[in-house]
Amino acid sequence: MRIKFCGTASLADMECAVDAGCDAVGFIMGVTHKSSDFVTAAEAAKMIRHLPPFVEPVAVTHLQETQDLIGLVKESRCTTLQVQNTVEPTELEVIRDALPHVRIVKAVHVTDVSAVAAAKRYEPYADALLLDTRTHERLGGTGIPHDWNISARIVADSAIPVILAGGLTPENVGAAIRKVRPYGVDVHTGVKKDGVRNPDRTRAFVREARNVLSGSPGP
Repeated sequence: MRIKFCGTASLADMECAVDAGCDAVGFIMGVTHKSSDFVTAAEAAKMIRHLPPFVEPVAVTHLQETQDLIGLVKESRCTTLQVQNTVEPTELEVIRDALPHVRIVKAVHVTDVSAVAAAKRYEPYADALLLDTRTHERLGGTGIPHDWNISARIVADSAIPVILAGGLTPENVGAAIRKVRPYGVDVHTGVKKDGVRNPDRTRAFVREARNVLSGSPGP
């Protein structure tokens, strides 16, 4: 089970995630909606210099203009781009041509069953989909789970990897994985304590997510 910790805003955040055994760290940049733990591309680039091998740096952004997205990835030096906002699927091809070494993850917000069609629309153009929760103010980082039944349907029908996000915590990630069967999971607010990424909760999240693979299948 691949694990990404999002909202990496400091070296301490990054070290906490790496020490817990994550596969990727997300840097929130280029925000247009309410968000927390966002950084500049330059700040992300400085932190990425200290990232050990085999841990993927992910640019997580609300930006929508193609050239802005390309510029953000170049400046931050991330190797994966996570597009949280609405863009035309064909624009992802433009980004791919400009940044052939970069993996593209497209967020699909699971507000209702329409997410199934949205996922299919982006599937031919992305390397992976990320199923997230949104509110009127936030495009992610809501701390609110969505309908995992819809997410499970998307995963079962997807030809590309699907990552589950939205309100995951150490307490519910095992049940979420058993229900949805995603390629990976992504967490931000669920491993915080008093507004800060907490080492104990971060380690617990990794432990619970990875134990699902060795435990007996749930319902």
